[in-house]
Amino acid sequence: MKSYCQSVRAFAACLFTITVTSAVSAQGLNSAQQIIDFSTAKSPDYKTWSADYTQTMSMMGSQVNATGEMIHKEPGKMWMQVNIPMMGQQMKMTMIAGADRILWQVMDMGPQQQITKIDMNRIASNVTAQSGSRFDPLAQMDPSRQWVASREMFDFTVAKPQEIEGQPMYVMEGHWKKAALTNAQMAVVAAMVDSSRVFIGQKDGFLHRLEQFDKSGTNLVMALEFNNLKFNEPVPDSKFLYQPPPNVQVMDMTPMVEMQMRGRMAAPALKPAMTNSPTPSKAKPPMP
Repeated sequence: MKSYCQSVRAFAACLFTITVTSAVSAQGLNSAQQIIDFSTAKSPDYKTWSADYTQTMSMMGSQVNATGEMIHKEPGKMWMQVNIPMMGQQMKMTMIAGADRILWQVMDMGPQQQITKIDMNRIASNVTAQSGSRFDPLAQMDPSRQWVASREMFDFTVAKPQEIEGQPMYVMEGHWKKAALTNAQMAVVAAMVDSSRVFIGQKDGFLHRLEQFDKSGTNLVMALEFNNLKFNEPVPDSKFLYQPPPNVQVMDMTPMVEMQMRGRMAAPALKPAMTNSPTPSKAKPPMP
């Protein structure tokens, strides 16, 4: 059971740490800043989005392939369900955040079930009080926007365009800024992830694929891809409601997350990622 919980938490942490309006046209964008501005300007157009989700990553000495579905609805609602083969069994993880801003995480593997919750209102209030800037942790749960915030941590350059599901992609490669590595936590991440590559739709400005590489530049540490994307389709608010079964133990992870956030806020290298606006495009940067 202990090994199971550690594996689950490791994967969940990767997902968790698993984001300017511009008049620039999507055609003929030549610089990384133009592409970022284009993608950021498109984000407000999408009140809802859903996609099939696939993720491949190296974890505990082996490769893990996860598949599932993700749904987002503004403002700040999220539903995600992922199936993960782990320890010879199939694990299902469901994450739900609704209007009450409580993030629920339900993990099932065989007869074992673990339910945790995080009070995002409390996290946001404490971080805002400490930093003096407004902060929306639920914005970090939208990976389509998280990558934009990583420009505070990475220098991006434009690479050769590619195509995914019939749509041409802007491709950008990112490398750590030296200033970011003065933070101990980011230095630990950089020891595992040396560079990243993002694929942005030339038509929809959306993140379609993210890749992270080790110091060799060729060994893939993690790859995340969204397929069958749908925008602005009706999604009932009931999709984002969750009530744990009666008499089931719920672990409140809020204090642990608060401690982690205090540590990150104390690091000067991370302060540029905060903003006076709750706009998701300025969310935390662990997903480059």
